[in-house]
Amino acid sequence: MTKKKNQKKAEAHAKKSAVETLRFQAHWGLKQLGHEDDMFNHLIDAEVDFIAELELAQELLAIKSLVDGVKQSFVVTPTPEKGDFVKSPTAVALGIAQVEDINKIGLPLTWSEMIEQKILTIYYPEEYRNQIVDWAKTNGYNISTYLGRPIVKFSKLYIIIDRTRA
Repeated sequence: MTKKKNQKKAEAHAKKSAVETLRFQAHWGLKQLGHEDDMFNHLIDAEVDFIAELELAQELLAIKSLVDGVKQSFVVTPTPEKGDFVKSPTAVALGIAQVEDINKIGLPLTWSEMIEQKILTIYYPEEYRNQIVDWAKTNGYNISTYLGRPIVKFSKLYIIIDRTRA
């Protein structure tokens, strides 16, 4: 009984911690983009609250970890203005998506629609795509293929690592 109670308490703490980490990292990323105290901070707070409701905070942090690892290993970021995350101020602030101008982000895709879609895409330059997939495999990410394209499996979302041609 006590073991089960402690496990539930630990899970609740981990979820809360992930949400706080996500919020902090999103605000930090927004600050790095030059938006310290403006409407984007409120948009991110609302979006992080919604992400927390859907229990996607840990998922988003894991995706950010993948993108950061790729950036550190290959000095390459996701292709600007492409992919399913470009409509999310939080994803842009985290570096999961790249946009030329965050002020022109448009209407965000809702996270419930993203969960329904389940398979989302992040684009990288063609010459790096296979290296990125190999890197993800060697770094413990669960890799599979979907219609011939490599995907990284997370608990609720699958991320297609697709290529952009120059």
